[in-house]
Amino acid sequence: MFTGIIEEVGQIERVEKRGNSASITIKCNKVLEGTKVGDSIAVNGICLTVTNIHKNSYETDVMPETMRRSSLEKIKKGDRINLERALKLEERIRWTHGFRTY
Repeated sequence: MFTGIIEEVGQIERVEKRGNSASITIKCNKVLEGTKVGDSIAVNGICLTVTNIHKNSYETDVMPETMRRSSLEKIKKGDRINLERALKLEERIRWTHGFRTY
């Protein structure tokens, strides 16, 4: 589950197109904290699975259907993207309104 709250703005480091699909490498830091291969990270609101993790980046694959139906079809090296990790079951969602936290 995702909240829609952006945790970090990452940058596309590499795009390797493979026919109708692609493998992308995303440069980032915060969203890598506690992340494991197989976890989901939303990239511009599109849920993608982490396939490999490096020191300051991670890799993910984009399947043909996702490429066709999303803005990821046009991504290129250097593009800035919004990143959000999926919520874990035991986490609370904290809503802030002004100076009050609910």
